Amino acid sequence: MKSAGSDYNFRLRRRVVLALLKGMEYHMDEATMLRNGCLTFCHLEIPHDVLFAYERVISLLLRIISTPDQDPFLERISTFLVNSLACQVDGQEKKIVGDLGAIEVMLNLIRQKIDKGTCDEVMETAWSAMWNVTDETASNCERFIEGKGMQLFLACLEEFPDKAGLLRNMMGLMGNVAEVKDLRQRLMTPAYVTVFGNLLNSDSDGIEVSYNASGVLAHMLSDGVEAWSIKQPSREEIAGSMVQAMGRWSLDVKRNINYRSFEPILRLLPCYHSPQAQHWAAWALCNLTTVYPEKYCRLVVKENGIQLLQDLGHDPRPYKAIKDLAATVIQTCEGDWQRGEELCQHNGHDRMDDGDVEDEELED
Repeated sequence: MKSAGSDYNFRLRRRVVLALLKGMEYHMDEATMLRNGCLTFCHLEIPHDVLFAYERVISLLLRIISTPDQDPFLERISTFLVNSLACQVDGQEKKIVGDLGAIEVMLNLIRQKIDKGTCDEVMETAWSAMWNVTDETASNCERFIEGKGMQLFLACLEEFPDKAGLLRNMMGLMGNVAEVKDLRQRLMTPAYVTVFGNLLNSDSDGIEVSYNASGVLAHMLSDGVEAWSIKQPSREEIAGSMVQAMGRWSLDVKRNINYRSFEPILRLLPCYHSPQAQHWAAWALCNLTTVYPEKYCRLVVKENGIQLLQDLGHDPRPYKAIKDLAATVIQTCEGDWQRGEELCQHNGHDRMDDGDVEDEELED
C-alpha cells in the first residue's frame, strides 16, 4: 500500500514535470531556460517520472535537437535524454518515439556531424538512441533504412574507423535491422556484406563488434541459399569466417548488453539449412547463461528454449560445436533451477512458476 508521503511525492514530481514542460515550450528561444529544464529532467527518475507525459517530453527534446545552430550543451543533453527515455521502455513507447520523428532527427544530426568531420559524444549518443529505439520495433528499423541510414553507417565507418564506441553502437543497430526479415534483402549488397564480413575480425570493444557482425550475418544466412543474391562475398566464405570468429571468442566473457527477450536468437535454432546461424545462436545463449545464469536461464526456459536446444542435440545435422554449446546451455539452466529449488526449500518457500503472482496488499 502506498504511504501518504510517497503519494504526495509522486504528485509533486508530476506537477514539477508539467511546469517544466510548460515553461520550456513557451521559452524555446531562451537557452538558459532550456538548459535548466533539461538539467532538472536529469535529476528525475527517468523514464518513470515522465511516462504520463512521455510523448510531450520526447517532442520537446526533438524540437531542441532540431533547432539550427543549437547551443552545444543543449544539443548534447537533449540527445542524452532521448536516449535515456528510449532505452528503458517497451515497444509501444519506442514506436511513439519513432512516430515523433526521432530516427529522422538523429540521422540529420549525424549527417551534420559527418559534414563537419566531427565524431563526438553527441554522434555516439545519436547512434545509441537509434539502437535503442529500433530494438524489436520493425517500423523504426524501416525508418532507418528509408532515411538512408545505411549510407551514413558506411560514411561513419570510413570517416571514423577507430572510434570503438561509435562502432559498437552502429553494429548494435545493424543487429536490430537484421532481425526484421522484410529488411534483410536491403542489407544484401556486396558493400554491406563485405563490411560485416571484415568486422568479424574486429577486436573493438572486446567481442561486441565481432559478435554483432556475426549476428547480422547469421540472420542473413537464416533466409536460406536462395536469398543469398550476391556472388561476392560468397555465402560459403562468410559462413566459414563466422565459424573462425566464434572460435576466438571466450565463453565466459562479460558483456555490455541487455536482452529483454531471446526470441530473435531462438528463431535461428531450427535453421538446419544454415548451421553457422545455429552456431551463433547457441554461442550467444551459452555465453549469457554461463556469465549471468540468474538473469538469463529463466528467460531461456520461459521462451521454450530448452526444447529447441534439445532438438538440436537429437538431430544428426548440426556439427559437434553446436551440439556442445546446446548441451552446456541445458546443463546450466538445469543447475540454475536446482539451486533455486534448494534455496526455496532452505527458506521454507515454494518456488514460483512464471505464471504465479505474489499476493500484494491492494490499495482501496
